[in-house]
Amino acid sequence: MKSVGLFEAKTRLSAICDAVARTGRAVRITRRGRPWVVIAPCLDDAPRQSVWARRREFERAHGPLDEDFELPVRKLDRRTWRNPLR
Repeated sequence: MKSVGLFEAKTRLSAICDAVARTGRAVRITRRGRPWVVIAPCLDDAPRQSVWARRREFERAHGPLDEDFELPVRKLDRRTWRNPLR
């Protein structure tokens, strides 16, 4: 198992996670030279579907999606809202 220091793991977390997901091999994170945590791949048995395949399944089960819809009106709560420019 590959070991990576905590500082390097913080700066390269995305790359480390990508490598773990791609290769399927776990990576040990060390803190001051001692093993701390392990980043391991998720073992998901279900095959992943594209978003378009999932949409087709949804439309088959529930009918076609209506693209025209109105967003709810957002009300500004003056008690909790703060202007970031002031």
